[in-house]
Amino acid sequence: MLLDKKSYDLLDYLIKLEKPETIMTISKNLDQSRRKIYYHLEKINDSLPETVPKIVAIPRVGIQLSLTQVKSCKELLKNVSDYYYVLKCDERMKLSAICIATSTQRVTIDTLMELTDVSRNTVLNDLNELREQLSQKDYSISLLSKKAKGYYFDCHPLSYIQFLHTLLDDIYRGTNTTFIEIFDKKTNHFLGTTTYFSKEVQDFFRNYLPISQANLGKKLTRPDSQFMVQILPFVLLSYRNMQYGKQVKETLEKDFSLIWKRKEYYIAKDLAHQLFINFKLFLDDIEVGLVAMLLLSFRKDKDNHVDSPDYDEMRVTLYHFIKVLEDRHHLQFTHEQELVKQLIRHCKALIYRKHYGISSVNPMTKHIKEKYADLYQCCHSAASILEEAWQLSLAEDDIAYITIHLGGELRNSKSLTPPTRLVIISDDGIGIQKLLYKQCQQLLTNSQIDAVLTTEQYKSIEDLLSVDYIITTNDDLDSNESSIVVNPILTDDNIVHLVNTINRASQVDNLDFSEKINQIVAPLNLCEAEQFAIKNQIEKLLWDELVTSIQVYHPHQ
Repeated sequence: MLLDKKSYDLLDYLIKLEKPETIMTISKNLDQSRRKIYYHLEKINDSLPETVPKIVAIPRVGIQLSLTQVKSCKELLKNVSDYYYVLKCDERMKLSAICIATSTQRVTIDTLMELTDVSRNTVLNDLNELREQLSQKDYSISLLSKKAKGYYFDCHPLSYIQFLHTLLDDIYRGTNTTFIEIFDKKTNHFLGTTTYFSKEVQDFFRNYLPISQANLGKKLTRPDSQFMVQILPFVLLSYRNMQYGKQVKETLEKDFSLIWKRKEYYIAKDLAHQLFINFKLFLDDIEVGLVAMLLLSFRKDKDNHVDSPDYDEMRVTLYHFIKVLEDRHHLQFTHEQELVKQLIRHCKALIYRKHYGISSVNPMTKHIKEKYADLYQCCHSAASILEEAWQLSLAEDDIAYITIHLGGELRNSKSLTPPTRLVIISDDGIGIQKLLYKQCQQLLTNSQIDAVLTTEQYKSIEDLLSVDYIITTNDDLDSNESSIVVNPILTDDNIVHLVNTINRASQVDNLDFSEKINQIVAPLNLCEAEQFAIKNQIEKLLWDELVTSIQVYHPHQ
């Protein structure tokens, strides 16, 4: 049976379950009848490989997927095509808003019907919902329509860019890869005739940005660099659609006065020069400023200018911030000077983001607040020092990012002589690299971490490395070595998997733990469903016990 949108929703829901849920609970959360849940569960089971156990609801326990089932279900999700994928309301609104903001043609109801594959009434309802959401935001944006112009946004240009950036950030940094693929396909079809979205310009952005930054001693993190390439055509094209007078332009130029002397401005200016030479695309001063603003707002792995006298005041503030953490909370940091450099590199971008209203969602905030609760609270209590010095307000996501940098430099007094050799590979920025290193160092006491690298660094020396395992946050890493993929902030599942895999690497008896439980349960002559339920309960009990014991010995985790 072919999976449809409702099957997809159930599949996505089951994958994310962290504890068993009954059919009744699932039906309420998905707003579907129990009969429909059973129907779509049957369709999912029919789509699973024969080697994978069927997903069953255990009486009074419910459903929770095994690791094997999760893996197979994720493969099913990858195969969901836009032929039978139905866009959700918020996805249609995002797609419609991007279309209205960037289209070089008049956007009508018929245009949006074709774009989102829904009826006229549904499009009208989506537009009303979009207006309602805009009225609740701080952007001061109005969605209007005229017969001659079609649908368009009326607002200040900087608000326009802030809104667009937030939408694109939600899309491209979201977890729904199917929607991202559909979004790219539809926007390329809709906007593909414009030069900005041509393959040649996309390749130019992808190749030019890393080289130009390196020449000035800077380097965006890999995720932010990729995001920059993805959103730049949208930003430039949407600016071309704006209509504003001389007074607004003068205000924009004043807003960008912070940018003109920064290195990123020279990168943006050279980018404009190269675009004109290669593609006859002309960027005016405001467009150059927009590109520089984005470059300044993104996180960087490398910045050779953090020692510049331009940042002496920031340096003093950060040393004061660290001193308060040490005195008030008795924290000790291994390399204080290096920590301050990291924080300058991070906070430079943070201040520009705050000044220009560029959103920065931290997907790891929840994990940081749970795993590093004490350190997060320490950072939160001292955050007012930074807020007062820089005249800004730090959100939870901002404090969580700073906590990452602090956690990577917390002093660890243990002396290690590990036999298992490891390399950590992450493209999520230096702060995450250091924090992941610290987590692994505390957990894997019988291991030696030889290096912490980006994918690019690893590929350049791959043939020279001799390691037992690679621990990586990149699920698409191509390597001949044994790899363990983890989240940037280790989850309980990651912790147990790491400890279990690394610490048992040298054992002769490598019989799978789950298989051992099967051997114990098999002689009890229970039906398959009962065996599955008992096995799950045993695994969960031991799992929780192992996680608890790890947290007792490593309270900072």
